[in-house]
Amino acid sequence: MPQDYSGQNLQGCCFSGLDLSGANFSDTDIRGADFSMAILRGANFSNAVAGLPHLWSLGLISGSWVLLLISGQFSGLAGDLVTLIFDRTHPDNVSSGIASLSMLIVFFIITIRYGLGSFTFASVITVAIAVDIAFILDFAVIVTVAGVFAVTAASAAALSVALVTVVSSIITTKATIKYMVAVALTVAVIVATTLSGSHAIAKIVASIVAVAVTLLGAYMSQRTLSNDHRYKLMWSLVNTLTARGTSFHGADLTDANFTCANLKNTNFKNAILTGTCLCQSILDPL
Repeated sequence: MPQDYSGQNLQGCCFSGLDLSGANFSDTDIRGADFSMAILRGANFSNAVAGLPHLWSLGLISGSWVLLLISGQFSGLAGDLVTLIFDRTHPDNVSSGIASLSMLIVFFIITIRYGLGSFTFASVITVAIAVDIAFILDFAVIVTVAGVFAVTAASAAALSVALVTVVSSIITTKATIKYMVAVALTVAVIVATTLSGSHAIAKIVASIVAVAVTLLGAYMSQRTLSNDHRYKLMWSLVNTLTARGTSFHGADLTDANFTCANLKNTNFKNAILTGTCLCQSILDPL
């Protein structure tokens, strides 16, 4: 006789390798449950909720907020370094600001053109440019350091925003994602204007750079969710962070019913899906 688990909380339960043909899992909470290699022919998972367990989701959300705050700080710092252009009292600072702005422009172009996998390449190129400028124009070492730090801060901030946005798209609503990115933008502008001194134009420039860095992260996340091959590295990282979801790896789901089920963060790798019904189910964006 088929087993009946309907309406139960089965978070984190292990059903690996079991024969559960025809079992009733309707309206169950199977977040974090392991059904790998199980036989689930004709099983009913209608209205079931799969995905990440509560504690893991809470941990990811908490970590996301921390990353957003850090990204705002880094974005502001990158913008502040560019505003050194307006510091006429110290020639080296002006040179540092010019180097920082030049290297950030190169970094943006390379990252947008070649994707996330070019982060290392972009960093190498920008460092090389900074060193060349320092030697050719006889700038102080601070010029190179400032430029490299600007790119490092910008890449860290953009990567943080992109990571948070993609992870949030998996475990939260779209409204929450927009709210979190808005928070990152706000923090970035506040930090930028606070650090850039009293010069009004410097504050504006710092804010523009900080917002641009944050928006670069948002752009990267959008390309990741659009299945852009240049940003596969980001998706692989997200998969690592969200790997604790429900697993049907290698399971036999022939004629299984997942009508109206929430299947975000669910692993169907190598599963047999012949005749499986996924009508009105919620799946991952990729």
